[in-house]
Amino acid sequence: MKTVIKGWRWLLGALMSILGFEGCDKIFPIRCEYGEPYADYKLIGDVKDTKGKPIKGIRVVYDRRPEEEWGKDTLYTDEKGHFEKDVEDVYMFSGSLVKFDDVDGPENGSYRSKTLTNEDLVFEQTKKGDKHWYRGAYSVHADATLEEED
Repeated sequence: MKTVIKGWRWLLGALMSILGFEGCDKIFPIRCEYGEPYADYKLIGDVKDTKGKPIKGIRVVYDRRPEEEWGKDTLYTDEKGHFEKDVEDVYMFSGSLVKFDDVDGPENGSYRSKTLTNEDLVFEQTKKGDKHWYRGAYSVHADATLEEED
């Protein structure tokens, strides 16, 4: 009986791989267990107004998968207008967005929202990869200047 069950499992597994089913999808959003290139990132940025003054309390949303429901991280700027977060990602920030929104009301002034795309981000490799699945570590700088609302 055990031999028959093992045979069916092998047959179903082979059939699923031939048809293109894989074990990595939205259930395991960060990294596939069986080898998919990934890297470590540190998302760093400063938010200032047009006069160069830091803005505290700005909501920063890093959206790794804008086309999907998952993959969003939310941060807030500190008193110096600074934010940072460690992020592990498999897609090397491909298609990512970083959105800035003033959500604290008039407390620190009112500012227009802004969105940065991959082209606006500055990547700096800080650690080499292992020449296998690990692609290394990067600092990703997402600095923004927000305009005051009228």
